[in-house]
Amino acid sequence: MTGSARARIGAVILVVVLVVGTVGFMLVEHASLLESLYMVVITISTVGFREVVDLSEAGRLLTMGLIVVGVGTLFFTAAAVMEMAVENISERRQGQVERKIEHLSGHTIICGWGRVGRGVWEIHEERDVPSVVIERDAAAAEAAKAYGAVVVEGDATHDETLERAGLARASALVAAVNSDSDNLVIVLSAKALHRNLLVVARASDLEAEHKLLLAGANQAVSPQSVGARRLASLVIQPELTDFIDLVARRGPVEYRVQRVPVMEGCTVSNQTLRGVDLRQKSGAIVIAVERGDTGELSFNPDPGAVLQPGDVLVGVGLPGQLERLVALCAG
Repeated sequence: MTGSARARIGAVILVVVLVVGTVGFMLVEHASLLESLYMVVITISTVGFREVVDLSEAGRLLTMGLIVVGVGTLFFTAAAVMEMAVENISERRQGQVERKIEHLSGHTIICGWGRVGRGVWEIHEERDVPSVVIERDAAAAEAAKAYGAVVVEGDATHDETLERAGLARASALVAAVNSDSDNLVIVLSAKALHRNLLVVARASDLEAEHKLLLAGANQAVSPQSVGARRLASLVIQPELTDFIDLVARRGPVEYRVQRVPVMEGCTVSNQTLRGVDLRQKSGAIVIAVERGDTGELSFNPDPGAVLQPGDVLVGVGLPGQLERLVALCAG
C-alpha cells in the first residue's frame, strides 16, 4: 500500500474519531458541541490543556478510549503523510528523468553501474556523449545519480526498462552487468527491439564472448583479456601503446579514429590515395582501408590503391580534419 493510500485511510479514521468523540462527550457529559469538540482535540493531540467539563466515570472511560485510538491514529496519519511527501518527491524526480530521456536522441544506454559501467559513463561524459544508465540495485543507482548520471532504476533484461531508457532513439547500448547470462538476455532484447542498434557487451571469458556475438552483439569484450593484452603491449610495443592512448584518451590534443565510407559519385571515388591526396586536403591520416567487396582490412594502404564506392577509410585526426574527410568522401 502506498503512502497516499495510508494517509487517506488515516484521515478517514481521524475524522471518525473526532465525530464519535464529540458526540460521545455531548451524550455522556451533556457538553455543548464546541466544548465536546475541544475535549476531543486536546485529548488526541496530547497538548494537556485543562478540561472544560467535569468528567464522570463514563467520561473518563471515553477519554481513555480516545487517547488509545485517537493518538495512535494521529501518529499513523502523520507518518503516512510524510511517506506520501517522500513518494511525491521521488515521483517528481522520476518525471524529470523521463522528460530528460524523452529529449535524448543518439545516446548510449549503459546497463550496469559497476566498475566497467561507471568507466564507460565517465568516458562518455569526457567526450560530451549523452548516455543513460540502467541499474536495478537501489544503492548503485543512488551512487550513479550522485555522479550526475541520468539513471533509470530497473532490470535491463526487461523490455519495458530498455524502452524507458529511450532504446528506440539510442545509437548504442553497452551491456556491462556482472552476469554473462543477463548480458546475453540484454543483447537479445535490445536487438529484437532495435535491430540496427550498435551493441557492445561485457564478457567474463572467451566462451561468453562467442555466445554474446551469436546473440547479436556487434562486439563482445572481456576486461580480463583486454587487460592482459594491454600489459603485454606495454612490454613488447610501448611506443604503439602510447600512440593508442593519445588517440583513445582526451589529452592535450584530441585525436579521434573514425570510419568513413566512400560514397558513389564523391570526389575520391575511383581515385588513388596518392592522386586524391587526402592528407593535404583534409589534414586527416588514412591508416587503413576496408574493401567493400571483400571486407578485407588493409593497414598502411598502398598509395596506388584505387578507392571504390563501398570502401571504408579508417582515418585519424582532429574533429575538424575528420569532418573534412567525411565531406570529401560524401556523395
